[in-house]
Amino acid sequence: MRTLDHDEFLAMRRFPALDGLRAIAATIVILFHFAGPKWSWLSGWVGVYIFFVLSGFLITTLLLREQDRTGRISLSAFYLRRAFRILPPYLVILGGIVVFVLLRGEFLARDFPHALKYYLTFFNEFLPGSESDTSGQDNFFTGSWTLGIEEKFYLVWPFLLVIAGAVGLAAAWRKLALAFAAFALMAGLVGVTGGWVLDGPHVPIYRSTVHYAILLIGCVLAVAMHYRRSYAVLKPLTHPLAAIPVFGAFALLHVNMESLWRRPGTNLGLLIAYGVLSALLLVVLVSPGPLRWLLATKAMRFVGERSYSLYLLQGPVHFVVVEAVPPLGENRMISALTVFAVGLGIADLIHRWVEQPMILTGKKLIARRQERKALRAAEAELEAPNSVEAPSGAR
Repeated sequence: MRTLDHDEFLAMRRFPALDGLRAIAATIVILFHFAGPKWSWLSGWVGVYIFFVLSGFLITTLLLREQDRTGRISLSAFYLRRAFRILPPYLVILGGIVVFVLLRGEFLARDFPHALKYYLTFFNEFLPGSESDTSGQDNFFTGSWTLGIEEKFYLVWPFLLVIAGAVGLAAAWRKLALAFAAFALMAGLVGVTGGWVLDGPHVPIYRSTVHYAILLIGCVLAVAMHYRRSYAVLKPLTHPLAAIPVFGAFALLHVNMESLWRRPGTNLGLLIAYGVLSALLLVVLVSPGPLRWLLATKAMRFVGERSYSLYLLQGPVHFVVVEAVPPLGENRMISALTVFAVGLGIADLIHRWVEQPMILTGKKLIARRQERKALRAAEAELEAPNSVEAPSGAR
């Protein structure tokens, strides 16, 4: 048993155990929404914070590696990748909900024209009622509030990395300092204009700016692991035995989140602590060991790779399942398991027929754009004059 070298980490192109972590996060979120209070000890509501930390870590890692590989971060390529990854499943599921509501004659009754303005602009968390249960009793898509958080975050974060590179801040700690300062300014401005507060008692948790801090924790982890000097600080956590205390601390906090959350004045610090422990868990999961092996199994990866669509489908699937088979609504655990099974089946179809083809289309589009750009650069170089102008007075 040994630790993971920095060069080995940089050579890794995929982190399969993180798909397994996605699977767990999606499952506990579904159980939280539909399994009933008996399963509240699972603290499934914090599963979204695992998604946030994962997202920040993975996307920042990709951007930093692109910068190393090409010497720059292409913002246009990033946003194209993001659009082709996020929008197709999102729009397919949202479109299905709209058709379903129209066929039931409830489009106006459920105020869907108003809701669509929020959904189509990714201000989901500001939709009145978005803090309600996602059981499908309102408009079937309230669980999509997390997409609103992420998309606004990624409108800003890549720019910060580009700025950090443009001003020549090579040292990791300086890059982090710049990113923190700029991001804090952005969060403050958005907070003022949006009427948010960081931990206000009257602001629904869905709208709290603390979510951006959780995403940033994943980003900071990616920066720390990308640079050799800061990686050395985290390297002891890559030893297989480190999984015991890290996972133990994470699990202990996780199962106590529900009770700790009810204590006044602890919410902000509690969520930050959970985000930090989630980040440390990622270090363990990208490193060799039994925990990585367990979460990288085929079954776990299968669910994890479909977790995005599964997460979005939970509300509408629950509504349809309970309406089609009313007795299922009487046993909440059976209802939750049915939502998981049916949702996973539909998510698999979306993954195969929508998500994967559109991701591939996005990659091809980016490749063609890069080829055209390289060709134009080559043509410009060929057209440039090859001779140097003679000095004044020369014959």
